[in-house]
Amino acid sequence: MKGRLLPLGVIPARADSTRFPLKVLANISGKPLIQHVWEAAMRSTALGEVVIATDSPKVAEVAKGFGATCVMTSSDCPSGSDRVAEVAQQRESSIVVNLQGDEPLLSPLSIDQLVRSLEAEPELGMATLAVLKQSPSELVDPNIVKVVFTQTGRAMYFSRQPLAWNAEGSFYKHIGIYAYRRETLLKLCEWEPSVLERRERLEQLRALEHGVPIKVIPVEADTIAVDVPGDIARVESYLSGKFLSSSFSEDGSKR
Repeated sequence: MKGRLLPLGVIPARADSTRFPLKVLANISGKPLIQHVWEAAMRSTALGEVVIATDSPKVAEVAKGFGATCVMTSSDCPSGSDRVAEVAQQRESSIVVNLQGDEPLLSPLSIDQLVRSLEAEPELGMATLAVLKQSPSELVDPNIVKVVFTQTGRAMYFSRQPLAWNAEGSFYKHIGIYAYRRETLLKLCEWEPSVLERRERLEQLRALEHGVPIKVIPVEADTIAVDVPGDIARVESYLSGKFLSSSFSEDGSKR
């Protein structure tokens, strides 16, 4: 049975997306995008509770229709992290996982790895995921965030620009899923956006600028984030087994 004090998974689902309004309700292979994310989270063995956090009655109605627990949050939340923090304030879980609502191919195994890694290192405030890539087009794509980290897995920097690729073009792509200590998440949301955060448009840089260590967990399972309507076709191609440029297996891990 899902327990209150086990890690809490929160899927922030904002309806008013600038580039893609009502993105979380976009139909992907017969299901709304948000349902794909929720189903992956529910298959995780590490989470005690999974909730969808939204400011939209329409999103809440759809979410409740497929069986999700839904929490209404303020429409004034400036970011997904703030929406997750609003839910965390109402719960007692010591670990809170921010599950992006636009990652329909997120692997439950990756969620488990993320949570277990944070549990294993009590001194850490937060952790996130990365996957090794060898794609020249993604290397220069500003929508693909890159990360570099130390030999012990501590994040050094995140950027939308190419970072530390080798001669073969390999680099680490950041997968924007985070596990936080509850107190770390609440503190981060109290701080003002930092200089580098505003420059790169990446919230995690706020943590680095304030000296919060971030553990980066390399995983094998890549994802396809839905940022614009054209990304839906890529996700559906994968789901139908036609995404030839990938080597995903059914559980979301690479073959």
